[in-house]
Amino acid sequence: MNLWKIKGGSLELIKVLLFKKNDNRKIYKLYIYKINMEETIKIDDKYLKGLESFGIPYIIIKNNSINEKDFDYVPELGFYVAKERKLLRKNWFDSQNELHSKNEKMLTLPEFKEYLKFVRENNKEIYDEITKVKSPWRAEWLDADFKTQGKNLIVNYNTFEDGKIVQKSAVLDKDTLMKDKTPGISLENWLEDSTPQGLPSENIKLGDLFYWYPRSDNNSVARFSADDDRADLDCVRYPSGRDDFLGVRAAKLRE
Repeated sequence: MNLWKIKGGSLELIKVLLFKKNDNRKIYKLYIYKINMEETIKIDDKYLKGLESFGIPYIIIKNNSINEKDFDYVPELGFYVAKERKLLRKNWFDSQNELHSKNEKMLTLPEFKEYLKFVRENNKEIYDEITKVKSPWRAEWLDADFKTQGKNLIVNYNTFEDGKIVQKSAVLDKDTLMKDKTPGISLENWLEDSTPQGLPSENIKLGDLFYWYPRSDNNSVARFSADDDRADLDCVRYPSGRDDFLGVRAAKLRE
């Protein structure tokens, strides 16, 4: 096997073909290579046009592989979740826009719960990084945008459908806990039993997780945070807020 190193990857010679172009007596050689890339490259159109001029078909295959050092596949969710936060010091709106431009999205409240249960069993270090009461303060945006609709309070969120990001909304369940608990609600009970929208129910057990219920001010989104004093499930955060330790955990599909 012939293998050459190139910047960002390697070039592997697969085969050599001999052929004639139309009635030309000249013999042409076609070298077919496989490019194994560690990073994205651009191919100039002139090379593709050269193949077309000889009537040689080609296929461009997008490399949508996911680096599993950086992501966990969560079977209960059916997609990958980043092990670390990114887009620090971005507000909720900018974080949404940047994620969606890469076909990534924030975790909804139910998805965040499932991810916490997954890392609790499979990666305790990440679970503690998110939930443990310790310094420094760290926080992450969640995909829950609370809005009034008539007499109802709804939550807008995004989901993956057929490989695309689709916005949806749902009316908050009538059993949603609609008063602050400071302290607190049981983190474990919330993870195992919540409303369909991922919020604590009225009969949730007491505990140490501080909880601020969704407001009807049309300017509240959700985030989860923790520091050396407490952990918070906060559904009354201003989406325009930003901080050096506030980021977002990306969710993505293997396309």
